[in-house]
Amino acid sequence: MIIKLLFLFLGLIFTNANNEGYCDLKTKTCDHDFFKEKFILYDVNPPEGFNLRRDVYMRFAIMLSDAKKNKNEWKLILPPWYRLYHWRSESKSSPIHWSKFFDIESLKSFAPVVELHEVFSKTEINILNIDRLYVLQNFPDPFEDGEFKDKWEFGEDCDYDGEFWGYNNITFTEIVCVKFQGRISNLWELIALHPSDKFVMFAHGEIPLHDHYGTKTFWDCRKSMKFNKDLIETAKKFMSEHLDCKEEKCTSYVSVHWRRQDFARSRRKDVPSIQGTVKQLDTFIKKNTPNVVNVFIASDGQNSELTQLESQLKSIGYRVHFFVPSMSELDDFKDGGVAIIDQIICSHAAYFIGTFESTFTFRIQEEREILGFDSSTTFNRLCPDSGKCEKPSKWSIVN
Repeated sequence: MIIKLLFLFLGLIFTNANNEGYCDLKTKTCDHDFFKEKFILYDVNPPEGFNLRRDVYMRFAIMLSDAKKNKNEWKLILPPWYRLYHWRSESKSSPIHWSKFFDIESLKSFAPVVELHEVFSKTEINILNIDRLYVLQNFPDPFEDGEFKDKWEFGEDCDYDGEFWGYNNITFTEIVCVKFQGRISNLWELIALHPSDKFVMFAHGEIPLHDHYGTKTFWDCRKSMKFNKDLIETAKKFMSEHLDCKEEKCTSYVSVHWRRQDFARSRRKDVPSIQGTVKQLDTFIKKNTPNVVNVFIASDGQNSELTQLESQLKSIGYRVHFFVPSMSELDDFKDGGVAIIDQIICSHAAYFIGTFESTFTFRIQEEREILGFDSSTTFNRLCPDSGKCEKPSKWSIVN
């Protein structure tokens, strides 16, 4: 309790020192340009994965990009990557900057974004005090009166269930509970209630919806999400050495996203067995790319499952490939970077087969749309061994 009060006290010193934003207490100087800017932070429900979080980023980035056109001074602070559910090797890791996975300058070309560590660097005392932390909540009945409407109202009795990405030098002045549904641009109505706020944060940033899903603005934002160049180079080296491809659009292999783990347990009606997967892949390849024998597989499956899948595919004449990082690559790229390398390799394949309603598959399909692949080679899915097999939705690029 004493430590928390000390942080709050230092935070007040920090935010009020010269009433001019971030200050260096040793030199008594302030960054006046920084004072002119205001900042939005957001967090996402802790169990949500890497690829859903990428879509949440786009909602906020588009919101800030639209505001910038009207000379709005707000910037978006990129929430560090921390303790994600599927990242097995990093359960106790430090927060990871966006630059580890993405080209930050490319992100900035679309929206006014800044890394959290850049904000901390503006002061030597390294304390960030959030003026207002809005905890967003779903309405209990989103289709009240039979219609889904944009709306929000203040709620009661809520707590922030995040960890501030592992940082213990982030505090807040006030927490506000808000029931919210609808377009993300409606968050500006909340922000406008307190025009003097400099730092505003939204917890459960996955609740607000896109304003421009599928439009040119959506795709402009998506195209700005270029990957870190080291990840791209590693993926292309693998494609060249193992898959005989040095082109943007490869013809020498097909790729598969074979989602297991939680899908295999809770969504058995949507995913095939190992034997069913082998049968479907063989049918896909013989029908669409009969001269291809290389199969690249991206999967979160257990080693025993992957070994069985590989063995059965090899027994009918296919060469199976996985990207297996070295210890040094895993240490450098992290689980998130390895997943991106898998996605890059899948994105360049002659033909892609994904997993139904998986955000990992969605991101690959988007990459392939950006690369210009025909939709027939992209929007394909693995079906359950029996029963219905709903066709995947097609979201074509708008240039």
